[in-house]
Amino acid sequence: MTRYSPSRLLTGTAAAALLLSACSDSTEPAGDQTPAEGGELIIAAVAEPENVTEPVVDGSLAGYNYYYNVFDRLTMFDAEGQMQPELATEWEPNEDFTEWTYTIRDDVTFHDGEELTVDDVIFTYNEVLNSTDSSVTGYLNVLDTVEAGEEENTLIFTLNTSFSAFPSLTTAVSIVPEHVYSELGSEEFAQQPVGSGPFQFVSYTRGVEYVIERNEDYWGGAPSLERVTFQTVSDQDARLNGVISGSVDLGQISPNQVGAVADDPNIVIESVTSNGVVFLGVNTGAEGLDDPLVRQAIIHAVDRESIVENVLTGGGLANGQIVAQSVGGYDDSVQLPAYDPELAEQLLAEADYQGETITLEYATDGRIPLSTEVAQAIQGYLTAVGISVEMSGMDQSTLSNRVSATQDLRGLFLNTWAPSTMDGDMPATNFFCGGSNDYTHDETACGLVEAQREVDEQERTDVFGELAELNIEQGFIMPLYSPDNIYAANPNLDWQPRADGLFVLKDASLTE
Repeated sequence: MTRYSPSRLLTGTAAAALLLSACSDSTEPAGDQTPAEGGELIIAAVAEPENVTEPVVDGSLAGYNYYYNVFDRLTMFDAEGQMQPELATEWEPNEDFTEWTYTIRDDVTFHDGEELTVDDVIFTYNEVLNSTDSSVTGYLNVLDTVEAGEEENTLIFTLNTSFSAFPSLTTAVSIVPEHVYSELGSEEFAQQPVGSGPFQFVSYTRGVEYVIERNEDYWGGAPSLERVTFQTVSDQDARLNGVISGSVDLGQISPNQVGAVADDPNIVIESVTSNGVVFLGVNTGAEGLDDPLVRQAIIHAVDRESIVENVLTGGGLANGQIVAQSVGGYDDSVQLPAYDPELAEQLLAEADYQGETITLEYATDGRIPLSTEVAQAIQGYLTAVGISVEMSGMDQSTLSNRVSATQDLRGLFLNTWAPSTMDGDMPATNFFCGGSNDYTHDETACGLVEAQREVDEQERTDVFGELAELNIEQGFIMPLYSPDNIYAANPNLDWQPRADGLFVLKDASLTE
Protein backbone atom coordinates (compact mmCIF):
# COMPACT_ATOMS: atom_id res chain seq x y z
CA MET A 1 0.00 0.00 0.00
CA THR A 2 1.35 3.40 -0.94
CA ARG A 3 0.52 6.56 0.98
CA TYR A 4 0.87 9.74 -1.03
CA SER A 5 1.94 12.93 0.65
CA PRO A 6 3.28 16.38 -0.25
CA SER A 7 6.08 16.69 -2.84
CA ARG A 8 5.69 13.12 -4.05
CA LEU A 9 5.60 12.88 -7.84
CA LEU A 10 2.67 10.75 -8.93
CA THR A 11 4.27 9.49 -12.12
CA GLY A 12 7.20 10.19 -14.40
CA THR A 13 10.83 10.66 -13.45
CA ALA A 14 12.93 13.08 -11.47
CA ALA A 15 14.27 14.33 -14.77
CA ALA A 16 11.04 16.21 -15.37
CA ALA A 17 11.79 18.71 -12.64
CA LEU A 18 15.36 19.14 -13.86
CA LEU A 19 14.11 19.68 -17.39
CA LEU A 20 11.83 22.51 -16.38
CA SER A 21 14.53 24.22 -14.37
CA ALA A 22 17.08 23.84 -17.16
CA CYS A 23 14.79 25.19 -19.85
CA SER A 24 13.71 28.32 -18.02
CA ASP A 25 15.37 31.57 -19.01
CA SER A 26 13.81 33.30 -16.02
CA THR A 27 15.81 36.18 -14.61
CA GLU A 28 15.89 36.67 -10.85
CA PRO A 29 15.34 40.18 -9.48
CA ALA A 30 18.71 41.88 -9.74
CA GLY A 31 20.91 43.49 -7.15
CA ASP A 32 19.08 45.84 -4.83
CA GLN A 33 15.62 44.87 -6.07
CA THR A 34 13.41 43.56 -3.29
CA PRO A 35 9.85 42.24 -3.32
CA ALA A 36 7.29 45.00 -2.91
CA GLU A 37 4.14 44.24 -1.01
CA GLY A 38 1.18 45.01 -3.21
CA GLY A 39 1.08 46.32 -6.74
CA GLU A 40 -1.11 45.43 -9.71
CA LEU A 41 -0.09 42.84 -12.28
CA ILE A 42 -1.59 43.09 -15.77
CA ILE A 43 -1.48 39.98 -17.92
CA ALA A 44 -2.22 39.84 -21.64
CA ALA A 45 -4.08 36.53 -21.84
CA VAL A 46 -4.40 34.73 -25.16
CA ALA A 47 -8.07 33.80 -24.72
CA GLU A 48 -11.02 33.67 -22.35
CA PRO A 49 -13.63 30.94 -21.79
CA GLU A 50 -16.11 30.67 -24.62
CA ASN A 51 -19.13 30.06 -22.41
CA VAL A 52 -19.93 30.31 -18.70
CA THR A 53 -16.94 31.49 -16.67
CA GLU A 54 -17.12 29.19 -13.67
CA PRO A 55 -15.18 26.01 -12.83
CA VAL A 56 -17.98 23.47 -12.49
CA VAL A 57 -19.00 23.92 -16.12
CA ASP A 58 -15.87 25.29 -17.79
CA GLY A 59 -12.69 23.22 -18.07
CA SER A 60 -10.84 25.37 -20.61
CA LEU A 61 -7.20 26.37 -20.25
CA ALA A 62 -8.27 30.01 -20.49
CA GLY A 63 -10.67 29.49 -17.60
CA TYR A 64 -8.13 27.69 -15.44
CA ASN A 65 -6.02 30.86 -15.47
CA TYR A 66 -8.84 32.42 -13.44
CA TYR A 67 -9.89 29.40 -11.40
CA TYR A 68 -6.41 28.38 -10.26
CA ASN A 69 -6.14 31.76 -8.53
CA VAL A 70 -9.69 32.18 -7.19
CA PHE A 71 -10.40 28.58 -6.12
CA ASP A 72 -8.55 25.67 -4.52
CA ARG A 73 -8.35 22.04 -5.60
CA LEU A 74 -7.55 18.93 -3.62
CA THR A 75 -4.15 18.59 -5.26
CA MET A 76 -2.00 20.73 -7.55
CA PHE A 77 1.07 20.30 -9.74
CA ASP A 78 3.68 22.93 -9.03
CA ALA A 79 5.78 24.60 -11.73
CA GLU A 80 8.34 21.76 -11.58
CA GLY A 81 5.71 19.10 -12.23
CA GLN A 82 5.57 17.75 -8.68
CA MET A 83 2.26 16.87 -7.08
CA GLN A 84 1.52 19.12 -4.11
CA PRO A 85 -1.35 19.25 -1.60
CA GLU A 86 -3.87 22.03 -1.57
CA LEU A 87 -7.09 21.20 0.23
CA ALA A 88 -5.95 17.58 0.65
CA THR A 89 -3.18 16.83 3.11
CA GLU A 90 -2.77 13.22 1.98
CA TRP A 91 -4.35 10.65 -0.34
CA GLU A 92 -4.18 6.87 -0.34
CA PRO A 93 -5.43 4.15 -2.74
CA ASN A 94 -6.62 0.65 -2.02
CA GLU A 95 -4.65 -2.28 -3.42
CA ASP A 96 -6.06 -2.19 -6.96
CA PHE A 97 -6.41 1.61 -7.31
CA THR A 98 -10.21 1.46 -7.53
CA GLU A 99 -10.77 3.47 -4.33
CA TRP A 100 -8.97 6.56 -3.06
CA THR A 101 -9.25 8.07 0.43
CA TYR A 102 -8.44 11.76 0.80
CA THR A 103 -7.93 13.74 4.00
CA ILE A 104 -8.68 17.46 3.71
CA ARG A 105 -7.62 20.52 5.67
CA ASP A 106 -9.79 21.82 8.49
CA ASP A 107 -8.59 25.45 8.43
CA VAL A 108 -9.97 26.73 5.14
CA THR A 109 -12.65 29.38 4.68
CA PHE A 110 -14.32 30.66 1.56
CA HIS A 111 -14.12 34.32 0.59
CA ASP A 112 -17.46 34.96 2.32
CA GLY A 113 -16.05 33.68 5.62
CA GLU A 114 -17.87 30.33 5.64
CA GLU A 115 -15.88 27.19 6.46
CA LEU A 116 -14.95 24.82 3.63
CA THR A 117 -15.95 21.25 4.51
CA VAL A 118 -15.95 17.75 3.05
CA ASP A 119 -19.56 18.38 2.02
CA ASP A 120 -18.45 21.21 -0.28
CA VAL A 121 -15.97 18.88 -1.98
CA ILE A 122 -18.60 16.16 -2.42
CA PHE A 123 -21.11 18.71 -3.72
CA THR A 124 -18.64 20.07 -6.29
CA TYR A 125 -17.71 16.66 -7.67
CA ASN A 126 -21.33 15.59 -7.89
CA GLU A 127 -22.26 18.81 -9.68
CA VAL A 128 -19.59 18.04 -12.27
CA LEU A 129 -20.62 14.39 -12.59
CA ASN A 130 -24.30 15.24 -12.96
CA SER A 131 -23.87 18.16 -15.34
CA THR A 132 -24.91 17.75 -18.95
CA ASP A 133 -22.98 20.87 -19.98
CA SER A 134 -19.70 20.60 -18.09
CA SER A 135 -16.47 20.14 -20.02
CA VAL A 136 -14.86 19.15 -16.71
CA THR A 137 -16.87 15.91 -16.78
CA GLY A 138 -14.40 14.51 -19.32
CA TYR A 139 -11.74 14.38 -16.61
CA LEU A 140 -13.90 12.20 -14.38
CA ASN A 141 -14.89 9.30 -16.63
CA VAL A 142 -13.31 6.87 -14.16
CA LEU A 143 -15.25 8.22 -11.15
CA ASP A 144 -18.41 6.51 -9.92
CA THR A 145 -19.09 8.05 -6.52
CA VAL A 146 -17.62 10.35 -3.89
CA GLU A 147 -18.77 10.23 -0.28
CA ALA A 148 -17.65 11.14 3.21
CA GLY A 149 -15.32 8.70 4.95
CA GLU A 150 -15.78 7.29 8.43
CA GLU A 151 -12.92 9.37 9.80
CA GLU A 152 -13.35 13.11 10.22
CA ASN A 153 -12.31 15.28 7.25
CA THR A 154 -11.96 12.32 4.90
CA LEU A 155 -13.75 11.45 1.70
CA ILE A 156 -13.69 8.37 -0.50
CA PHE A 157 -13.61 8.30 -4.29
CA THR A 158 -14.87 5.03 -5.78
CA LEU A 159 -13.81 4.42 -9.38
CA ASN A 160 -15.28 2.22 -12.09
CA THR A 161 -11.83 0.93 -13.03
CA SER A 162 -8.31 0.75 -11.67
CA PHE A 163 -6.57 4.07 -12.13
CA SER A 164 -3.23 4.70 -10.46
CA ALA A 165 -3.05 8.29 -11.75
CA PHE A 166 -6.33 9.40 -10.22
CA PRO A 167 -4.74 12.19 -8.09
CA SER A 168 -3.77 13.96 -11.31
CA LEU A 169 -7.48 14.34 -12.06
CA THR A 170 -8.15 16.04 -8.74
CA THR A 171 -5.97 18.93 -9.92
CA ALA A 172 -8.67 19.71 -12.51
CA VAL A 173 -11.66 20.24 -10.19
CA SER A 174 -11.94 23.56 -8.34
CA ILE A 175 -14.04 23.43 -5.17
CA VAL A 176 -17.05 25.73 -4.90
CA PRO A 177 -19.15 26.51 -1.78
CA GLU A 178 -22.35 24.47 -1.76
CA HIS A 179 -24.33 27.18 0.03
CA VAL A 180 -23.57 29.76 -2.68
CA TYR A 181 -23.56 27.64 -5.83
CA SER A 182 -26.77 25.78 -5.02
CA GLU A 183 -28.56 29.09 -4.42
CA LEU A 184 -27.26 30.98 -7.46
CA GLY A 185 -26.83 28.29 -10.09
CA SER A 186 -24.10 28.25 -12.74
CA GLU A 187 -24.78 31.47 -14.65
CA GLU A 188 -25.29 33.72 -11.63
CA PHE A 189 -22.37 32.13 -9.79
CA ALA A 190 -20.15 33.02 -12.77
CA GLN A 191 -21.11 36.68 -12.26
CA GLN A 192 -20.20 36.68 -8.56
CA PRO A 193 -18.01 33.62 -7.88
CA VAL A 194 -16.88 32.72 -4.36
CA GLY A 195 -13.85 30.52 -3.86
CA SER A 196 -11.24 29.81 -1.20
CA GLY A 197 -8.12 30.66 -3.25
CA PRO A 198 -5.40 33.27 -2.79
CA PHE A 199 -7.32 35.85 -4.82
CA GLN A 200 -10.99 36.80 -4.86
CA PHE A 201 -13.19 37.96 -7.70
CA VAL A 202 -13.69 41.68 -8.44
CA SER A 203 -15.20 41.99 -11.92
CA TYR A 204 -15.43 40.46 -15.38
CA THR A 205 -16.12 42.22 -18.68
CA ARG A 206 -16.42 39.68 -21.48
CA GLY A 207 -13.91 40.27 -24.22
CA VAL A 208 -12.04 42.81 -22.14
CA GLU A 209 -10.77 41.76 -18.71
CA TYR A 210 -11.10 39.58 -15.60
CA VAL A 211 -10.03 41.27 -12.34
CA ILE A 212 -9.11 39.64 -9.03
CA GLU A 213 -7.65 40.99 -5.78
CA ARG A 214 -5.65 39.62 -2.87
CA ASN A 215 -7.42 37.41 -0.32
CA GLU A 216 -5.97 38.72 2.96
CA ASP A 217 -7.29 35.69 4.85
CA TYR A 218 -5.98 32.98 2.54
CA TRP A 219 -5.15 29.83 4.53
CA GLY A 220 -1.81 29.54 2.71
CA GLY A 221 -0.81 33.12 3.48
CA ALA A 222 -1.88 36.24 1.61
CA PRO A 223 -0.14 36.69 -1.75
CA SER A 224 2.17 39.62 -2.38
CA LEU A 225 0.24 41.05 -5.33
CA GLU A 226 -2.68 43.25 -4.41
CA ARG A 227 -4.52 43.03 -7.71
CA VAL A 228 -4.31 41.05 -10.98
CA THR A 229 -6.03 41.92 -14.26
CA PHE A 230 -6.25 39.42 -17.11
CA GLN A 231 -6.75 41.38 -20.32
CA THR A 232 -7.92 39.32 -23.30
CA VAL A 233 -5.42 39.96 -26.12
CA SER A 234 -5.65 37.35 -28.86
CA ASP A 235 -3.09 38.94 -31.20
CA GLN A 236 0.50 37.98 -30.39
CA ASP A 237 1.96 41.23 -31.72
CA ALA A 238 -0.42 43.19 -29.50
CA ARG A 239 0.70 41.16 -26.48
CA LEU A 240 4.35 41.87 -27.18
CA ASN A 241 3.73 45.54 -27.89
CA GLY A 242 1.83 45.79 -24.62
CA VAL A 243 4.87 44.60 -22.68
CA ILE A 244 7.18 46.87 -24.71
CA SER A 245 5.00 49.90 -23.95
CA GLY A 246 4.54 48.96 -20.31
CA SER A 247 0.75 48.77 -20.54
CA VAL A 248 0.91 45.10 -19.56
CA ASP A 249 3.45 43.19 -17.48
CA LEU A 250 3.31 39.71 -18.95
CA GLY A 251 2.24 38.04 -22.17
CA GLN A 252 2.90 34.85 -24.11
CA ILE A 253 4.71 35.34 -27.42
CA SER A 254 5.83 33.26 -30.39
CA PRO A 255 9.41 31.97 -30.96
CA ASN A 256 9.86 34.23 -33.99
CA GLN A 257 9.21 37.33 -31.85
CA VAL A 258 12.05 36.72 -29.40
CA GLY A 259 14.86 38.06 -31.57
CA ALA A 260 13.28 41.49 -31.93
CA VAL A 261 13.37 42.18 -28.19
CA ALA A 262 16.18 39.94 -26.96
CA ASP A 263 18.42 42.94 -26.20
CA ASP A 264 15.71 45.21 -24.82
CA PRO A 265 16.63 46.00 -21.17
CA ASN A 266 13.00 46.78 -20.39
CA ILE A 267 11.85 43.23 -21.20
CA VAL A 268 12.74 39.83 -19.84
CA ILE A 269 12.14 36.74 -21.98
CA GLU A 270 11.16 33.70 -19.92
CA SER A 271 10.51 30.22 -21.25
CA VAL A 272 9.87 26.66 -20.18
CA THR A 273 9.32 23.52 -22.22
CA SER A 274 5.59 22.92 -22.32
CA ASN A 275 3.55 19.87 -21.38
CA GLY A 276 2.36 19.59 -24.98
CA VAL A 277 3.46 17.54 -27.96
CA VAL A 278 3.07 18.62 -31.57
CA PHE A 279 2.58 15.55 -33.72
CA LEU A 280 1.60 14.23 -37.12
CA GLY A 281 -1.67 12.39 -36.87
CA VAL A 282 -2.08 9.56 -39.35
CA ASN A 283 -5.11 8.14 -41.10
CA THR A 284 -3.60 4.68 -41.42
CA GLY A 285 -6.36 3.66 -43.81
CA ALA A 286 -5.57 6.35 -46.38
CA GLU A 287 -3.91 5.39 -49.64
CA GLY A 288 -0.15 5.44 -49.23
CA LEU A 289 -0.38 5.33 -45.42
CA ASP A 290 -1.94 1.90 -45.02
CA ASP A 291 1.54 0.33 -45.26
CA PRO A 292 3.55 0.52 -42.01
CA LEU A 293 6.77 0.70 -44.07
CA VAL A 294 5.62 4.00 -45.56
CA ARG A 295 4.77 5.30 -42.11
CA GLN A 296 8.20 4.18 -40.92
CA ALA A 297 9.75 6.07 -43.81
CA ILE A 298 7.94 9.25 -42.77
CA ILE A 299 9.15 8.84 -39.18
CA HIS A 300 12.79 8.74 -40.34
CA ALA A 301 12.40 11.35 -43.09
CA VAL A 302 11.62 14.23 -40.71
CA ASP A 303 14.42 15.97 -38.81
CA ARG A 304 12.72 16.91 -35.54
CA GLU A 305 15.75 18.62 -34.05
CA SER A 306 16.22 20.79 -37.13
CA ILE A 307 12.57 21.92 -36.98
CA VAL A 308 13.06 22.98 -33.38
CA GLU A 309 16.37 24.71 -34.07
CA ASN A 310 15.54 26.41 -37.35
CA VAL A 311 11.77 26.87 -37.53
CA LEU A 312 11.19 27.45 -33.81
CA THR A 313 14.59 29.17 -33.38
CA GLY A 314 15.38 26.77 -30.54
CA GLY A 315 12.03 27.22 -28.81
CA GLY A 316 11.24 23.62 -28.00
CA LEU A 317 12.53 20.10 -27.51
CA ALA A 318 12.49 17.31 -30.11
CA ASN A 319 10.31 14.46 -28.88
CA GLY A 320 9.40 11.00 -30.10
CA GLN A 321 6.82 10.19 -27.42
CA ILE A 322 3.17 11.17 -27.10
CA VAL A 323 3.83 12.98 -23.82
CA ALA A 324 6.29 15.73 -22.92
CA GLN A 325 9.12 15.13 -20.47
CA SER A 326 7.26 16.95 -17.69
CA VAL A 327 4.20 14.70 -18.04
CA GLY A 328 3.53 11.44 -16.21
CA GLY A 329 4.27 8.51 -18.51
CA TYR A 330 7.36 9.92 -20.23
CA ASP A 331 10.08 7.26 -20.38
CA ASP A 332 13.55 8.75 -20.77
CA SER A 333 14.96 5.37 -21.82
CA VAL A 334 13.11 5.55 -25.15
CA GLN A 335 15.34 6.92 -27.89
CA LEU A 336 14.29 9.68 -30.27
CA PRO A 337 13.59 8.18 -33.72
CA ALA A 338 16.66 8.78 -35.89
CA TYR A 339 16.60 11.26 -38.74
CA ASP A 340 17.79 9.00 -41.56
CA PRO A 341 16.65 9.98 -45.07
CA GLU A 342 18.58 7.10 -46.65
CA LEU A 343 16.70 4.63 -44.47
CA ALA A 344 13.46 6.40 -45.38
CA GLU A 345 14.18 5.93 -49.09
CA GLN A 346 15.03 2.27 -48.49
CA LEU A 347 11.78 1.70 -46.62
CA LEU A 348 9.79 3.34 -49.41
CA ALA A 349 11.46 1.02 -51.92
CA GLU A 350 10.61 -2.02 -49.78
CA ALA A 351 7.02 -0.82 -49.53
CA ASP A 352 6.78 -0.49 -53.31
CA TYR A 353 5.58 3.07 -52.83
CA GLN A 354 4.47 4.30 -56.25
CA GLY A 355 4.27 8.02 -55.61
CA GLU A 356 0.72 8.15 -54.27
CA THR A 357 -0.09 11.67 -53.11
CA ILE A 358 -0.41 12.01 -49.33
CA THR A 359 -2.39 14.97 -48.00
CA LEU A 360 -1.02 17.03 -45.10
CA GLU A 361 -3.76 18.99 -43.33
CA TYR A 362 -2.84 21.76 -40.89
CA ALA A 363 -4.14 24.94 -39.29
CA THR A 364 -2.78 28.18 -40.65
CA ASP A 365 -3.22 29.86 -37.25
CA GLY A 366 -4.16 29.06 -33.69
CA ARG A 367 -2.90 26.35 -31.37
CA ILE A 368 0.51 25.60 -32.88
CA PRO A 369 2.88 28.58 -33.19
CA LEU A 370 4.39 28.84 -36.68
CA SER A 371 2.17 25.96 -37.82
CA THR A 372 2.40 26.87 -41.50
CA GLU A 373 6.18 27.01 -41.35
CA VAL A 374 6.30 23.67 -39.52
CA ALA A 375 3.99 22.07 -42.09
CA GLN A 376 6.11 23.43 -44.94
CA ALA A 377 9.25 22.02 -43.33
CA ILE A 378 7.60 18.61 -43.06
CA GLN A 379 6.57 18.80 -46.70
CA GLY A 380 10.17 19.57 -47.63
CA TYR A 381 11.54 16.58 -45.74
CA LEU A 382 9.00 14.18 -47.23
CA THR A 383 9.47 15.50 -50.74
CA ALA A 384 13.24 15.07 -50.38
CA VAL A 385 12.87 11.29 -49.92
CA GLY A 386 10.37 10.94 -52.75
CA ILE A 387 6.98 11.26 -51.05
CA SER A 388 4.39 13.32 -52.90
CA VAL A 389 2.66 15.72 -50.49
CA GLU A 390 -0.45 17.82 -51.08
CA MET A 391 -0.74 20.68 -48.59
CA SER A 392 -4.18 21.55 -47.20
CA GLY A 393 -4.25 24.55 -44.86
CA MET A 394 -7.35 25.72 -43.04
CA ASP A 395 -8.34 27.78 -40.00
CA GLN A 396 -7.88 26.27 -36.55
CA SER A 397 -11.60 25.89 -35.89
CA THR A 398 -12.13 23.87 -39.05
CA LEU A 399 -9.24 21.52 -38.32
CA SER A 400 -10.23 21.09 -34.66
CA ASN A 401 -13.80 20.27 -35.64
CA ARG A 402 -12.62 17.73 -38.21
CA VAL A 403 -10.38 16.04 -35.65
CA SER A 404 -12.87 16.08 -32.76
CA ALA A 405 -15.67 14.79 -34.98
CA THR A 406 -13.44 11.91 -36.10
CA GLN A 407 -14.03 12.86 -39.70
CA ASP A 408 -12.10 11.13 -42.42
CA LEU A 409 -8.94 13.22 -42.34
CA ARG A 410 -7.38 12.46 -45.67
CA GLY A 411 -3.84 11.49 -44.73
CA LEU A 412 -1.48 13.27 -42.36
CA PHE A 413 -2.62 16.09 -40.08
CA LEU A 414 -0.61 18.43 -37.85
CA ASN A 415 -2.05 18.52 -34.36
CA THR A 416 -1.08 19.01 -30.72
CA TRP A 417 -2.06 17.68 -27.28
CA ALA A 418 -1.22 19.19 -23.89
CA PRO A 419 -2.83 17.41 -20.90
CA SER A 420 -3.69 19.94 -18.22
CA THR A 421 -3.64 17.10 -15.68
CA MET A 422 0.08 16.61 -16.49
CA ASP A 423 -0.51 12.90 -17.05
CA GLY A 424 -0.31 10.73 -20.15
CA ASP A 425 -3.50 8.72 -19.69
CA MET A 426 -5.77 11.11 -21.58
CA PRO A 427 -3.62 11.52 -24.70
CA ALA A 428 -2.82 7.79 -24.68
CA THR A 429 -6.52 6.94 -24.55
CA ASN A 430 -7.33 9.40 -27.31
CA PHE A 431 -4.50 8.22 -29.57
CA PHE A 432 -4.77 4.47 -29.06
CA CYS A 433 -8.13 3.53 -27.50
CA GLY A 434 -10.84 4.88 -29.78
CA GLY A 435 -10.31 8.64 -29.43
CA SER A 436 -10.52 11.22 -32.18
CA ASN A 437 -6.85 10.81 -33.13
CA ASP A 438 -7.03 6.99 -33.27
CA TYR A 439 -7.44 5.66 -36.81
CA THR A 440 -5.79 2.29 -36.21
CA HIS A 441 -7.71 0.84 -33.25
CA ASP A 442 -4.78 -1.46 -32.50
CA GLU A 443 -5.61 -3.99 -29.77
CA THR A 444 -2.04 -4.22 -28.49
CA ALA A 445 -1.71 -0.46 -28.12
CA CYS A 446 -5.08 -0.17 -26.40
CA GLY A 447 -4.12 -3.05 -24.09
CA LEU A 448 -1.02 -1.13 -22.98
CA VAL A 449 -3.12 1.95 -22.31
CA GLU A 450 -5.36 -0.10 -20.06
CA ALA A 451 -2.39 -1.79 -18.39
CA GLN A 452 -0.75 1.48 -17.29
CA ARG A 453 -3.78 2.29 -15.15
CA GLU A 454 -3.24 -0.78 -12.99
CA VAL A 455 0.37 -0.12 -11.95
CA ASP A 456 2.24 2.81 -10.46
CA GLU A 457 5.53 4.66 -10.48
CA GLN A 458 8.33 2.96 -12.46
CA GLU A 459 6.14 0.05 -13.52
CA ARG A 460 3.74 2.50 -15.08
CA THR A 461 6.52 4.41 -16.82
CA ASP A 462 7.78 1.11 -18.23
CA VAL A 463 4.36 0.39 -19.76
CA PHE A 464 4.32 3.83 -21.34
CA GLY A 465 7.79 3.04 -22.68
CA GLU A 466 6.45 -0.12 -24.33
CA LEU A 467 3.64 1.93 -25.84
CA ALA A 468 6.14 4.50 -27.16
CA GLU A 469 8.28 1.78 -28.76
CA LEU A 470 5.23 0.14 -30.36
CA ASN A 471 4.12 3.48 -31.73
CA ILE A 472 7.55 4.13 -33.26
CA GLU A 473 7.52 0.68 -34.84
CA GLN A 474 4.05 1.09 -36.34
CA GLY A 475 3.81 4.83 -36.96
CA PHE A 476 0.30 5.22 -35.56
CA ILE A 477 1.01 8.75 -34.29
CA MET A 478 4.21 10.63 -35.11
CA PRO A 479 5.36 12.92 -32.26
CA LEU A 480 7.61 15.77 -33.39
CA TYR A 481 8.48 18.12 -30.53
CA SER A 482 7.37 19.77 -27.32
CA PRO A 483 7.23 23.56 -27.88
CA ASP A 484 8.36 26.09 -25.32
CA ASN A 485 5.94 28.38 -23.56
CA ILE A 486 7.65 31.74 -24.15
CA TYR A 487 6.78 34.99 -22.38
CA ALA A 488 7.76 38.63 -22.55
CA ALA A 489 7.72 40.07 -19.05
CA ASN A 490 8.28 43.19 -17.01
CA PRO A 491 11.79 42.76 -15.53
CA ASN A 492 10.38 43.79 -12.14
CA LEU A 493 8.13 40.74 -12.09
CA ASP A 494 9.27 37.76 -10.02
CA TRP A 495 7.21 34.88 -11.41
CA GLN A 496 7.80 31.31 -12.52
CA PRO A 497 6.45 30.05 -15.87
CA ARG A 498 4.80 26.64 -15.87
CA ALA A 499 4.88 23.74 -18.31
CA ASP A 500 1.06 23.73 -18.42
CA GLY A 501 1.01 27.37 -19.55
CA LEU A 502 -1.10 28.57 -16.64
CA PHE A 503 -0.62 31.78 -14.68
CA VAL A 504 -0.56 30.70 -11.01
CA LEU A 505 0.17 33.84 -9.04
CA LYS A 506 0.01 33.20 -5.31
CA ASP A 507 3.82 33.35 -5.09
CA ALA A 508 4.37 36.09 -7.70
CA SER A 509 5.55 39.57 -6.77
CA LEU A 510 6.64 42.87 -8.25
CA THR A 511 9.99 44.27 -7.19
CA GLU A 512 11.21 47.81 -6.65
